[in-house]
Amino acid sequence: MAPFAENLRSVRFVSDTKHDTTHVDRDLLEAQFEARIDDEWMVLTVPNGGYILGLVIQACTLLQEGSPQPEPLYLSSQFLGSTSVGPCTIIVSRVKSGKSYVNLTAKLVQKARLLDVSVLIYGKLSVAKHPYGSFPATRNQLTLAHPSGLSRRCPISIHPSKCSTTPFERPYTFKKHLIQAIDPYYVAKMERLASLEHAGNAESGDLGGGIFEWGGWYEMVDEGDIVTPPLISFLGDVSPLLLPQSIAAKREVPMWVPTLGLSIDFKYHVPAPGEIIPGIAKRTVGIFFTSKFLIEGRHDVTAEIWTAPSAIGQGVEEPGWQDRMFCMALVNQSATSAPAEMNLKHAVKKGSKL
Repeated sequence: MAPFAENLRSVRFVSDTKHDTTHVDRDLLEAQFEARIDDEWMVLTVPNGGYILGLVIQACTLLQEGSPQPEPLYLSSQFLGSTSVGPCTIIVSRVKSGKSYVNLTAKLVQKARLLDVSVLIYGKLSVAKHPYGSFPATRNQLTLAHPSGLSRRCPISIHPSKCSTTPFERPYTFKKHLIQAIDPYYVAKMERLASLEHAGNAESGDLGGGIFEWGGWYEMVDEGDIVTPPLISFLGDVSPLLLPQSIAAKREVPMWVPTLGLSIDFKYHVPAPGEIIPGIAKRTVGIFFTSKFLIEGRHDVTAEIWTAPSAIGQGVEEPGWQDRMFCMALVNQSATSAPAEMNLKHAVKKGSKL
């Protein structure tokens, strides 16, 4: 029962082995880590998938520590089964090493069962500079940033200083560690579109249409839980109730939304604990969710993780504050829907006391 950062410290190195191969990469390094899945990072009785991947990222980062490629650039993961509270093993293999990139695979095993398989790319991320000036091309590599009209800007309409917190509706056991403030603009927009039962392009005013949107701010409560790549993985999987209430109320039974697969594209260097960047909150992020298709319960979810100008309910709104934020990561997932009783049956099967 620990804060997020403290739980990450449970990930510890156990052993490694080097194998000679006949491939281009002569040495394949495999390292084994032990970790403990905590009961305060659950959805009902099943650990949050993004939290599990946070443990995986922590293990991979420990393997890459001190190397020229110390940061995760990309992760793609498939969940083969539900994990449970207790110890687990993470086996990390370095598949290929290059000058700029390192390719890793990671397997999470619990009670002799393979429950998650991930592939990761490690390298070195650029430091976002567009909030404080132009970001010129380096080594002929272009960066599309402000003031270009084609660059992506923070889509959240309300400054954290003008927000108040709202309880999570979903059955999360980590509610005491994480708070949220909802952007009312998207709540009103979704209810308006939901009322157009036979909307075409003309009625909705949006060519293509058919997209769920939700924006707001997430903030970690514990002082030590600052934004890191593992935390981004967790926050990107804390999905809100995307369906408008007028539609969600039609469901006959409570639902559980398990993740089938998840990928993370890290965009910029996440400030380390000792780095002080003016105008960037340490424990708060902007988060913008979209979902385009819902077919028999299976759906896609994309989360943009943005820096925040201040903590929730603090700071002062300045003109153009959205232009000074930057996107740290893009989290994509494929999820499905199942009756909540399936989640509870998992607890009975595993002998959980929750």
